[in-house]
Amino acid sequence: MKKTLATIIKEWILFKRDIAGLMLLFIMPAILIVVMALVQDAPFKDYQEMRFDLLLADNDGGSLAQEIKEGLRHSKNFHVIDSIDGHSLSDRELKALLLTGKYKVGIEIPKGATAEVANSANTIANNLSKKLGLGGSLPVREHRANMYIRMYFDPVAKPTFRTSLNFALDKYITYACSNELIKRVSKLSKLEGDSSADEDFGKVFEGVGLKEEALNDKGSYTKYMNSVQHNVPAWAIFGIFFIVVPIGGHIIREREEGSALRIELIPNAHISVAFGKIMFYTMVCTLQFIVMCCIGIWVMPLLNLPPLYLGAHPAALLPMAFAIGFAATSYGYFVGTIFKTTNQALPFGAISIVIFSAMGGIWVPIELLSPAMQKIAMLSPMHWALDGVHELILRNGNLQDILQNIIFLLCFGLCLWLVSIYKYNKRGHSVQ
Repeated sequence: MKKTLATIIKEWILFKRDIAGLMLLFIMPAILIVVMALVQDAPFKDYQEMRFDLLLADNDGGSLAQEIKEGLRHSKNFHVIDSIDGHSLSDRELKALLLTGKYKVGIEIPKGATAEVANSANTIANNLSKKLGLGGSLPVREHRANMYIRMYFDPVAKPTFRTSLNFALDKYITYACSNELIKRVSKLSKLEGDSSADEDFGKVFEGVGLKEEALNDKGSYTKYMNSVQHNVPAWAIFGIFFIVVPIGGHIIREREEGSALRIELIPNAHISVAFGKIMFYTMVCTLQFIVMCCIGIWVMPLLNLPPLYLGAHPAALLPMAFAIGFAATSYGYFVGTIFKTTNQALPFGAISIVIFSAMGGIWVPIELLSPAMQKIAMLSPMHWALDGVHELILRNGNLQDILQNIIFLLCFGLCLWLVSIYKYNKRGHSVQ
């Protein structure tokens, strides 16, 4: 125990001498989480919170086009632009503006769209009239199958953006077409001029709605799921695992300078010294995680970002952070032990951390990966680290909910430490 404590004190003295390295160990991850939170703020926002400029070329001028435009104008998501310099927007102008990149989406309503919808509505209304015995009929003609309301996008628009706007526009078109049908049925039933049918139709759409609610949060999903909630813990974990670079380099320098050889001369000292190193850097990593969380709570709001929410049991983050730090530190000790030179250890350590982060969901949610890659991702310690933190801050879990994650990370670190001890002893015996 005395050897372990002495090692911790020695590491702290060496750590204090390198003030620049100490600052970088905290400043660089802090800069990383701030930059990533700012960059990914817009993608994490719900489309309901965003407003898009939408170009509209109305070649029809009928009631269908009017209802679509009114629906879009009353929506909080769209700012409809249907005229330029006082004249109506043409198809050619719409496409030219989209190609400039200033606007992202445009809609062209073709000539005769209202007439085609009216014809289809008349056909359906006549069939209903016969079945209901209402009497009377409306004029119809042969149906045309080549009538489309076209949506144009800027070539760089993302697929998710296109899909979201496609669904939104489809809702307005469906409402307008259905409303036209109600008017035709009302006309046949001699209710023309009575607005009650239209009002009843509107109630159909309001009868059953869609409400989003996150489990365990009682509707607080939009408040807590944002770029800060993802990026602060994700990139804090990424920064913690980069402790492999200084630890690996430190272990190799001790071997090259002869410090490791002097430790070997002390009976049974190596295991205690190794444990002391790992415990010291584990505490540094835990402190690093705490500092990153403080930045998320107090610094992010100064940048017009939401503050970090620590969940219903924030104290459970401490053992989680300790387990993450132990896994990262043991991995750094492992890298420093198995490689002979810094030119071998540091590139391997840095690149392997990037690979672990890509596999573990730091960059891309593992749900988007192929089934085979999702199974491979289970081997990444960063997956277990991020999943455990998300369990606490997003699902309002407690310590019991993350025991599996903590056990995996501790076992991961312990296995690497034991392999490092075995490799170290084997190298020492071969030298003798």
